[in-house]
Amino acid sequence: MSAIILILAILLIFSVIRASLFTSVDEHKRIWFEISFLLITAILAELLVVYIKQPFVMSLLIVGVLISPSFISLTWPFLSNTVNSIAFNVISLPLEPPKLVAFDEIVRVFAQLGAIILLFKIGLHSEIKKIFTFRNMVVAALGIIIPFAGGYYYATLTGEGSAYALFLGAALTATSVGVTVAILEEFKLLEREFSKIILGAAVIDDILSLLVLSFVSTTGTGTFETLLPILFSAFIFVVGGIFLGQLIVSRYFNTIEEEVSNRIFLAAMVYVFAYAYIAEFIGLSSIIGAFIAGVTLNYSKIANSLLKFISPLENFFTPIFFISLGLLVDVNALGDFLIPILIVTGIAILSKLIACGVVALGSGLSFLESLIVGFGMVPRGEIALIIALYGLTSGILSPSQYSVITAMAFLTTFITPPIIQTLVSKTQ
Repeated sequence: MSAIILILAILLIFSVIRASLFTSVDEHKRIWFEISFLLITAILAELLVVYIKQPFVMSLLIVGVLISPSFISLTWPFLSNTVNSIAFNVISLPLEPPKLVAFDEIVRVFAQLGAIILLFKIGLHSEIKKIFTFRNMVVAALGIIIPFAGGYYYATLTGEGSAYALFLGAALTATSVGVTVAILEEFKLLEREFSKIILGAAVIDDILSLLVLSFVSTTGTGTFETLLPILFSAFIFVVGGIFLGQLIVSRYFNTIEEEVSNRIFLAAMVYVFAYAYIAEFIGLSSIIGAFIAGVTLNYSKIANSLLKFISPLENFFTPIFFISLGLLVDVNALGDFLIPILIVTGIAILSKLIACGVVALGSGLSFLESLIVGFGMVPRGEIALIIALYGLTSGILSPSQYSVITAMAFLTTFITPPIIQTLVSKTQ
């Protein structure tokens, strides 16, 4: 408990410094404070694991919400008045809430690096033939069709326009592979059959959901003529990327020695980020490119040694990624649009649970394992946020509609870790 009190004291001191000294500092200079602050919150999250008995990912999401601009603006008046009244002028907090972390371009890049490194690492653990199986494709396909239909018809039945209905349906199709896989990795369950289904289906799911986004974002309604070039590009990237990657790996990375030198490690990072760039360039997510890079490097002799090299990068960047998901939460929206948020979240959970869980059950998994697959596909996370942000910045979504989608993305991400933890404990 003393460690918690110490960390909270450090957070309070940082908030005072940030509020009093850094309000007018240039954004590029302030970033060093913000990164330090994010790393301190990651330490706090690791300490919280002991007390709340939840996965590390869950703790990171919680502290991300606690330092989010919406939560700070909601609680700061009470905190400042309380501290100022009992501190006898030793500590004087301003009445205006401080901007602890501005989720600007630099922090966003750090967070994206965390997601890229996480998915690259998971790819290093995966084999191509276990990802793109018929079963995984069926799970992913139903995990796209049923949630999209549920979101679309709910929006139209409540009188919303077709553009919002399409974007809501697109947001519900996404699966946050980073969140679910991080939980499974933490529990050392990546080699279990249900984990392989979740991983494979979630990767395919993300590709398909980004295709859906590209489809609905062209005119707000989308046409099959606009979808076909995107679908073709994605197919070429996935199939061609794997085939070409295997050739590159066998020629340049499959060295006689199994130890990784600095030169080999840097070359591997170039390889990963090149795949991430190409994926972004054709309209897919960078994490899909990183995952495919990892999958192809899985066939090299240096795969295990490479895991040791990227571990420090993962420890640094990945917590920032999960904290950033909490930073994006609008706490005020939870109260302002509570009923639609709960309904949309319910549709998001049930549609994935039914669509993906039933296929898993039909493929021979037990009922409990099928539930894990269903709930493992529930988190919407970063992909849904990308879809919602695109709709808001393009003028298709209103701020209230954006708030509903982002709240759904967070709630589905937030409730999954404890549910999966409970289900997993019953399988062991």
